[in-house]
Order: sequence, then C-alpha cells, then structure tokens
Amino acid sequence: MKRRNLIIVTSILFGSLASAQGGSKSIDNQFNTLINKSTNYQTYKVIDKQELQNLQQNVADTISKYKSSLTANSSLNAQNKETVDALTQKLQTAEQSLKALTAKEEHFEVFGLSMQKELFQIIFIALFSALLLLIGIFYYRFKNSHTTTKDAIKNLKETEEEFEEHRRAALEREQKIKRQLQDEINKNKVVEPKPAI
Repeated sequence: MKRRNLIIVTSILFGSLASAQGGSKSIDNQFNTLINKSTNYQTYKVIDKQELQNLQQNVADTISKYKSSLTANSSLNAQNKETVDALTQKLQTAEQSLKALTAKEEHFEVFGLSMQKELFQIIFIALFSALLLLIGIFYYRFKNSHTTTKDAIKNLKETEEEFEEHRRAALEREQKIKRQLQDEINKNKVVEPKPAI
C-alpha cells in the first residue's frame, strides 16, 4: 500500500515536471502505461520488473536533466546577478557624473568665485543696465555740453563781431579826435606870433 502511494505521488510529481517538457514519453504517460499493462493479483497489481526498471531509469534521467538544467539556470542567474550588479554600479556612476555635471552647469567660477548661474545672470543684467544708464547719462551730458558749447561759440562770435565793430568805431573816434586835435594844434600854431629875438 505504501509502495503504491509512493508510486502515485512520484507519478504526480514527475508527471507535472515531465508535462512541462511535453511529448508522448512523459513520465506520467509511462506510469499510466505501466499500471495499465500490469496484472492483478488479489488486491495487488503485479508490475513487470523490467518495465519498472525502465521507468526508474527514465525518472533518474529526467531528474538528472532537471538537476543539470537547475545548475545551468543557477549559473545563469549568478551571471545575470553579476551583470545586474555591474549595470547598477554603472548606473550609479552615471547618475553621480550627471549630478556633478548638472552642478557644474549650475555653478561656474568667475574670478575664482563659485557662482550660481541665476545669480550670475542677475549680476550681469544689473551691470549691463547700469552701463546702459551711464551711457545714457553721458550721452545726455555730452549732447547738453555740445549744445552749450555751440551756443558759447555763437555768442563768442557775436561778441567778437560787436567788439570788432566797437573797436572800429573807437578807432574812428580816436582818428576823428586826433584830426580835431591836429587841427587845433595847427590853428594854434598859425595864430601865435613868433617871438622876437
């Protein structure tokens, strides 16, 4: 009875394993064939010893095949684990490199000072705006000075013209006065008697 239960349990166990392989020579089919070919003796089944040994050899071969397949799968799993570990390590290295590059892109050195990109942009925009403002102020002052200089030159020319006119008038007056003086001197010379000697 125990032997029969053992055979049934073994047949179910290996039948499920062999059914994964498929084919007409599965262990389950072999057990069924063996049981069907066996003869009855009272409540026992009589099984041919050679067929039982063939079945045992097939089961041993199947178990051996599964063991080798399991060993191959274990080594393949170990290789896959090593590959996954190596890829994980590469991924971590790549992520660290990416973080370093991102930090480097976000920060850069200006005159030996580490600065964030946004802060540099704000400072650059402020300096550029200040320069534009200074250029605007200098341009306004230059234009204003240029206008003032033009007005001063114009006034200077007008003053020079007035001065030249005034000088000419003064020269004419002076010449007129000199002529009058000369005329007076000439009149006085004619009128005065000559002293006697």
